[in-house]
Amino acid sequence: MWSRKRAICTYPDITLWPKVLDTEVDASRRETFLLKVKAMEMYFAQFPVKEIERVTGLARQVQVQLAKKCVRLSDDGQVFGFRALLPFYRTKKYERSAPVSPKRPQQRGGSSGVLGNMLSRFPDLEPLLVRYIRQEAKRRHIHEFCIRPKDLHTIFIAVLKSKGIAAPEWPFCTQHLGARSIAKFMKHVLDANFSKAVNEREGQVARAHLNVGTGSDVLLYVEAPYEVVEIDSYRIEGFFSVAIQTPEGTETEVPLDRLWLIAAVDRFSSAVLAYSIVYSSEVNSNDVLDVIRRAGTERWEPKTISFPGLHYPSGGGLPSGVIPAAHGALWTSTFFDGALAHLAERIHDTGRKMLGFAINWGPVAHFERRPNVERLFRQIGSDVFRRLPSTTGSSPQKGRAEDAQEKAVRYRIRACEVEELLDVKMAQHNATPSEGISYLTPLDAIRYFVENPAKEFLIRRLPESSRTAAKIMGTREEATVRGGRSTGRRPYVQVDRAKYTNPVLANSGHLLGSRLILEIDESDMRQFRAFLKNGAEIGVLKAQGKWGITKHSRATRKNINRLISSRILVISEFEDPIQAYLAYLSTSRDARKAKPNVRQAPSPPTPRAITELTKVSAEAGKRPTFVRANKVPIVTPTPPPRMGLMPDMPDDFFTKIKNRR
Repeated sequence: MWSRKRAICTYPDITLWPKVLDTEVDASRRETFLLKVKAMEMYFAQFPVKEIERVTGLARQVQVQLAKKCVRLSDDGQVFGFRALLPFYRTKKYERSAPVSPKRPQQRGGSSGVLGNMLSRFPDLEPLLVRYIRQEAKRRHIHEFCIRPKDLHTIFIAVLKSKGIAAPEWPFCTQHLGARSIAKFMKHVLDANFSKAVNEREGQVARAHLNVGTGSDVLLYVEAPYEVVEIDSYRIEGFFSVAIQTPEGTETEVPLDRLWLIAAVDRFSSAVLAYSIVYSSEVNSNDVLDVIRRAGTERWEPKTISFPGLHYPSGGGLPSGVIPAAHGALWTSTFFDGALAHLAERIHDTGRKMLGFAINWGPVAHFERRPNVERLFRQIGSDVFRRLPSTTGSSPQKGRAEDAQEKAVRYRIRACEVEELLDVKMAQHNATPSEGISYLTPLDAIRYFVENPAKEFLIRRLPESSRTAAKIMGTREEATVRGGRSTGRRPYVQVDRAKYTNPVLANSGHLLGSRLILEIDESDMRQFRAFLKNGAEIGVLKAQGKWGITKHSRATRKNINRLISSRILVISEFEDPIQAYLAYLSTSRDARKAKPNVRQAPSPPTPRAITELTKVSAEAGKRPTFVRANKVPIVTPTPPPRMGLMPDMPDDFFTKIKNRR
């Protein structure tokens, strides 16, 4: 039973009702609308019914009807309020009351509400259709992915036939058998639950966008620079070449595999703090730590530009090189891509402990959590890489240049020159005004905080004693001291099949069998520092023999060891393994598989091998160089020898031994 007092106590106050712009109401009906609004204001202010009728001309029954419409809940969770008073505004779903009369197939009109009438007639029909649309899983029933309206219509017709519906009843009396009504019904169901529809039916990018623009305040609000830094990787959309020196002293252009770009971007100012180009098919923890080290410890310096027409903008650059106070500045929290979660242990143990920031990994494929670095990659791809003749585009079907890899060699689109172009682009980005920070440049936004005493902004820095270790960003691990008096082997530790020692350790027999803490710089495996378990340093341990000649990374050593274990690469006792590996990479594929006394035309190494060659050469501080195939210490892989208690012996072996007596 309707009661005005109960409605006033139960429903929201009239001041909280959704409003209506009366100026947008049709002029011919505006006066009537305003009278209804006045009546509701007086009705819920508990004016007498007769007084409301005298002022507005609306009878008691009309006042009650309008009040019920206004306090009815809408789909948005609010009461309809003054919206219910608009002309021709429906607060309830239309329900057809007239029976559906037979009609000719080409006849138009007369079918309003027939689908709703059919759903009311068969109560189990609507839940069935909704279950197919929303892909609600039921036991022993698998729904097709992202069902189409025409497929839903097929199910609808099949269900009606099973219930005995046939011509001349609707929809069998229409030309399209109600297909348009089913399509509208499907759209209405999907729109009624927008989030679920996107999660179940749309792609990864659409699902990620659901977390943006919700109208709610963010949980983490950044108010100053160096509070949050976003780090992510981006596969560069293009092919490039590298100039390799031949044995004859000339140069030749060879294609590289696609490269990676890793960047660290400040969340508040969107300034690029550091970046790195990775010459590898995949990104590893060393590459991520290298960018963290550059952002926290290195000072940026402009590159020497090798071709005309390219120059740095005035005042542009990275903060560590342009703003003196920003050099060595550390941040509070780091947002990583969830796809890099497999690198978590190394980065957590090394980067976080060394620089003291918090880590937020986040879910995989949610790029909206790192908007600034994702926007940077999109901008660089659009302004730089997708404009090159050797671009691969955003996908094989969108923007890929024809013969992109061949054009990289033909036009000499060299990776070293692209590095210069990218450095200038980063400097321009930091010197370009942005609407998101009130048209300041990212550098100006940082400078305003770090150089303004009134802001009382404190920059966190490493203590002097920790800066050297942070610049190395080494990995800590333990190793057992090996050796023994019975064998005459001096104490040493072994890491990745290489022996390390120094004069102190070599004469410390009491350390045999004990554990040492090693602080390893994985970018240079020729030496590292060692400490006792109590923290006392015993000095720098150097790699003995061939592994201590040429600078190399830990990843390079593992690749060489893998080839040696597979018997693809053979290295003599006194040969430099890095030089042998470079020779292996610079050799053509045909030379590796060549059969004795068989001549064939050589083919160049693969782009992936050239990329690895360039990377290892850069680690060693050498220029990438081809070598002649006949000088490469490689062998054809052979099956491992048969293992047993005794090796294979000739048949007359024991007879010869017996005859020696």
